[in-house]
Amino acid sequence: MVTIKDVSKKCGYSVTTVSKAINDYSDISESTKQKILNLCDEMGYIPNVSARSLVSKKSYTIGIIFEEVTGVGLQHPLFSKILESFKNIVESKGYDILFLSKSIGDTRGSYLKHSMRKQVEGILILCGDFNDQEMIELYDSKIPTVVIDYNYPKIYNVTSNNQQGVEQAVKYLKNLGHTKIGHIYGGTYLEIGRKRKEYFENCMKTNNLDLREEYMASGEFFSKENGFNAMQEILELENLPTAIFCASDMLAIGAIQAINQTGKSVPEDFSIIGFDGIDLGQLIHPRLTTIRQNTHLMGKIAANQILQQIEGKNKTKSSETIQVDTYLITGETTKVIR
Repeated sequence: MVTIKDVSKKCGYSVTTVSKAINDYSDISESTKQKILNLCDEMGYIPNVSARSLVSKKSYTIGIIFEEVTGVGLQHPLFSKILESFKNIVESKGYDILFLSKSIGDTRGSYLKHSMRKQVEGILILCGDFNDQEMIELYDSKIPTVVIDYNYPKIYNVTSNNQQGVEQAVKYLKNLGHTKIGHIYGGTYLEIGRKRKEYFENCMKTNNLDLREEYMASGEFFSKENGFNAMQEILELENLPTAIFCASDMLAIGAIQAINQTGKSVPEDFSIIGFDGIDLGQLIHPRLTTIRQNTHLMGKIAANQILQQIEGKNKTKSSETIQVDTYLITGETTKVIR
């Protein structure tokens, strides 16, 4: 294995100068730095991460909590996009990511203990049981923490402007002539599910649309199966809505499947609009009308904020919430009614 001493001997610079070039110190010239780095590449030198950590007293590791109840895991169509954007930015700054869990093998622990054991410098919480006591323990710790779609003092929250998105959906359906609008909502034990349901109810009232309780059905885990079951409930009504707003695209896809199974179709019999803007919604037929979340920007904001906290530009943990704008994608699952 090529060592830093081998590089030093080859290029004629001291071990200290080679080390400074590798670690991007500012007190050596760019030409010297580039010459050393080029030689490192030629010789196949790989920096010793452990040694780098000992010198800098940094682990260069950011923990990720990604635990969702549907079992989809890293294939989750929304959170995986946010993670991809986040990962690209922190890795470009020299940080690795590490997935955290409550236990390792047979050893029970907690998120905080696992974080301390691995010496992570910051944590991104994509999804999980936000109200879990062990999660709260993490929020209250000194570790810089950014969370997606959850408000809590001392942590930085990045979320879509859900009120804006719900209003875009309801107003779009109203402009198409729909007045009998139903809603398949996500689990209200989740902040995001509760808020979208609340915004839908308020938006129906402010737009002078009749809010009917029987047109509301729970899609607990935001999944395709939940959407299918919730739509089946609505289809049993005598007086049916003409449009359904779904709190996620997966709920919308499940609802469309339930409608098709009865021999009815979308948008001829029902207009359907989703929320998320996942790729799958644009690949199905008919192509889904939806409210898209800007997952790339959400991941970018989360990454920049956690790096600022880690690198000392913003060491105080705050409860600031950043809302990212949503926008309507017009598909083929909605139509004008007379």
